[in-house]
Amino acid sequence: MKILGLVVEYNPFHNGHLHHITESKKLINPDVTIAVMSGHFMQRGEPACTTKWNRVALALAYGVDLVVELPYAYSNQSADLFAIGAVSILNHLGATHLCFGSELGDIKTLARLADEMDSLDVKELLATGMSLPKAFAQLKPALSGPNNTLGIQYLRAIRELNADIIPLTISREIAGYNDQVPVDDKITSATAIRKMVDDGVDYSQYVPAQIDDPYMALQNWESHYKFLRHKLLTSRLADLEQIHDMVEGIENRLVAAARESASWADFMQAVGTKRYTRTRIQRICANVLTSLTKREIAAWNLRQGALYVRILGFTKTGSSYLKQIKDNVLVPIYSNFSKDCHPMLQQEIRVTSAWGSVYDGEYISDIIQQETGAKPIIGG
Repeated sequence: MKILGLVVEYNPFHNGHLHHITESKKLINPDVTIAVMSGHFMQRGEPACTTKWNRVALALAYGVDLVVELPYAYSNQSADLFAIGAVSILNHLGATHLCFGSELGDIKTLARLADEMDSLDVKELLATGMSLPKAFAQLKPALSGPNNTLGIQYLRAIRELNADIIPLTISREIAGYNDQVPVDDKITSATAIRKMVDDGVDYSQYVPAQIDDPYMALQNWESHYKFLRHKLLTSRLADLEQIHDMVEGIENRLVAAARESASWADFMQAVGTKRYTRTRIQRICANVLTSLTKREIAAWNLRQGALYVRILGFTKTGSSYLKQIKDNVLVPIYSNFSKDCHPMLQQEIRVTSAWGSVYDGEYISDIIQQETGAKPIIGG
């Protein structure tokens, strides 16, 4: 059997994502297509624009057979750990291929760059205060594209985990990952679509189907800032220091910025440094909101790979495949929460609660109830 693996965020699901699914399936002609999807916070430390369940439903409607969750402990991480988590889950589920988008669109070149990364000496650049991603990009300009960066880390993760997965890539065309405005009449970036949502602009031409979520425009860091500010200003510095990725005393800088800044934009302006990219600051702030600690991360030993698989949704084909392989999967498979589920999965309740805190009334209760009590979505 050919089992196609995709690593996705769908924040939100748009025509470019549909193109990725379609072209990947043309390349491989798989029997089953599996998507490992981030939950309520993205790899760049941003809150999802709509619930994971809305995104699962669209994935199943447009060609994915099985959607599983990339745990927050991996989804809100640097590219190398993000890739380790995603590739390990696909490996657990028997994926034979992984197809990802990249700016280069050439798997041989990406494989060579993945090998060369080990020999790059970035110490001098880091000593100047430059961030690690920028240091790699300066030494190897081909590493500068965000999709190239992730793709290279997928290749390195396959090697590190000794996964029997064949990597393939397709060119990311027309829209760049960070494009703020559309440059085409059918395909644009998720960043541009989120901006259109926030501005109240019609974005229907860029998505195969609009998400039925009246609260979609509320989800961004500006809407979460008052909750982040409250936690920063009411927590002991000793407790903040224990938050995952809080290093070099940066908690002092975050608290000082929170005291002075009335908005998220002001906060980011006050806290930014050369060493800490915007993305890294966002990840740290997400960890503050979700109370993810260094002790938890150390106990989970992320480099060994994901310690469970959580099913979010499936089609008839996906369900049949799960039944076929479940006895051979070496980690627990969860379809919902139970009292003895893995602590990393239990942490998703904190993640969803933090993500849903921007909502009023009963909606947040509904979101938390969906997190803990929902069965996988059935599509197709």
